[in-house]
Amino acid sequence: MDESQATSRAESYTIRELHALVRAGRIRVPEFQRSFRWETKDVLDLFDSLLRGFPVGSLLLWKRPAEAARLRIGALDVDASEVPDALWVVDGQQRITSLVNAVDPDGGRDRCFALGYSLKTGKVVRRRDPEEDLVVPLPDLFDLGRALAWLGDHPEAAESADRLQGAVTRLAGVEIAATIMHDADESILREVFDRINNRGKPLSDAEVFDALHGGPGKGLTIEGIRASVASRTSFGLLPRAAVVQALLVRRHTDITRDPHGEFSESRRRVSDFPGETEEEAYQGTEAALLAAVRFLQGQGVPHWTFLPFRFQLLVLTRFFALFPRVHDRNLDLLGRWLWRTSVGADELGISGSQADLRSMAACLVAGQESDSVQRLLAAARLEHEPPLPDVSVFRATRSDSKVIASALWSLEPTDLRTGEPMTVEALADMLASSGTPSAALTELVPADALDKGASVASVAANRMISGLDRREVMAFLGDDVKRLGSLLLTEEIVACLQNNDGAKAIQLRGDLLDEHLRRFVAVRTALGYEDTPPLDAILHPDDPASAG
Repeated sequence: MDESQATSRAESYTIRELHALVRAGRIRVPEFQRSFRWETKDVLDLFDSLLRGFPVGSLLLWKRPAEAARLRIGALDVDASEVPDALWVVDGQQRITSLVNAVDPDGGRDRCFALGYSLKTGKVVRRRDPEEDLVVPLPDLFDLGRALAWLGDHPEAAESADRLQGAVTRLAGVEIAATIMHDADESILREVFDRINNRGKPLSDAEVFDALHGGPGKGLTIEGIRASVASRTSFGLLPRAAVVQALLVRRHTDITRDPHGEFSESRRRVSDFPGETEEEAYQGTEAALLAAVRFLQGQGVPHWTFLPFRFQLLVLTRFFALFPRVHDRNLDLLGRWLWRTSVGADELGISGSQADLRSMAACLVAGQESDSVQRLLAAARLEHEPPLPDVSVFRATRSDSKVIASALWSLEPTDLRTGEPMTVEALADMLASSGTPSAALTELVPADALDKGASVASVAANRMISGLDRREVMAFLGDDVKRLGSLLLTEEIVACLQNNDGAKAIQLRGDLLDEHLRRFVAVRTALGYEDTPPLDAILHPDDPASAG
């Protein structure tokens, strides 16, 4: 058979059959598939269409063997055995996941699948807590025996028994069309998947890249890299687009290129890693990202939401990919580059654009570790002492406000709940669902507690790293908390807060913040100090070892 061909046959499945296949581990989701992206409304619309007899599209499945694995499909955990004839989902994951979870009692653990059938309106609705009268949970509607038991427990619904039985019958009779592909290798499935993505709800860049290049195994998807870096560093789940960009910039400085031909022969020739496989590219990206993140945390950036500019992470990823074992002196100089680009962005004309990334990434040349660092420093040369971050405002999306957040973190703030220095793990928990550092920054004085014309609610001095509600903070501060200095507080400031003199408290704290920022910026940027490369690079400029 020609390798570009495949055979297929038509099939159909009831919801009960799909549920049984998932629970038996027969339905699998390839790692190049998209993650579940539907919202409750999408699931509601699906069941409404089914109960009203509307078409919902067909599934595309790929029959092939599957190894034993622990599967997570929606809210369902499945211990799947090795099978010779698993059905791998090429198209239809959202529908299968929604159908199976909504009719499984365990699926309701995820509110997206906690649905019921209203006997009043004849529609599928969200299940409320406490549950509304005459709303039958879908797992009960799915099975006639359970439906009759539900009726027995709800005698007030007896008049709606006919409507209930009709819904059970319609749901049980639904058949979902499917096409089963045979005799296809993975490259064909990826091509089919890519074509499917050209219609309907588009995939993210991360999902497209995984669809084209990802493979089975730990860490060999963009999602896998995100999870690995987060679990090993507590730096948080990086944005998916950032991980795709890290993979691309590691191989070449132009991240705007089309991912389809990333591992073609022509693209390999211009890559800094021409001989690597797709698997090696994913592994190399994970390793370089880990090194970059650990470097940033060592420099005082505890979480990705504290990072002033994304391009800094991407440039560092490329650097550690090209130079996995870095001279200590160059690490010090890299730190200066990080903070100079952060606080001197206005003078340097840095906005965080792709042009900034390209120009900085182009400074890094394989085999030239020290020269690459020197080029980065030259690109971040400041002719004037950089201004301090603007403390008159605090917006968590601004680069200068993120510098302030990192400066506050450098004080090793006390965790008010434990009395010990806050850990990066505790910080990551606070920021688990946040795209900015705001969730970790308590506003000490509420805006409505300040006199008009004296509002300081938005200034940087009104922010303290704690992750607690203001009232909780005040309760802890009343217990003679140790290490007030780590929170940029004094007994006088605390007294002002307790006496509702918020304006005076923020004014006093603002003076402390200004002084701390001056020290922080001076030490981190090291302006006025020599930026000389390592001695080895000076003495042996042509020695590849000294160059990196």
